[in-house]
Amino acid sequence: MAEKTVEEFGTESLVGLLQELFEFPDDMLTPTTTLDELGLDSLALMEMGVVIEERTGVEMGTLVDGMSRSEPLDQVARTIARVLAR
Repeated sequence: MAEKTVEEFGTESLVGLLQELFEFPDDMLTPTTTLDELGLDSLALMEMGVVIEERTGVEMGTLVDGMSRSEPLDQVARTIARVLAR
């Protein structure tokens, strides 16, 4: 995932980040795929949060703690975008 401004973060950004960090194939990452279906545990979510923090300068800690692994990627991306917009 290239550096993104807050306004640009969406499902495509999240998919790119997941591919970069965890090398998921394209066909696994759809807007309706859940984090649980990808097998991502809390440690993986923390790693994702740290990378987003480093790239945007926005603290993601509480978001990652409360993130539901049953949410689809499009919802996760919207949640992240809302936090980044604060």
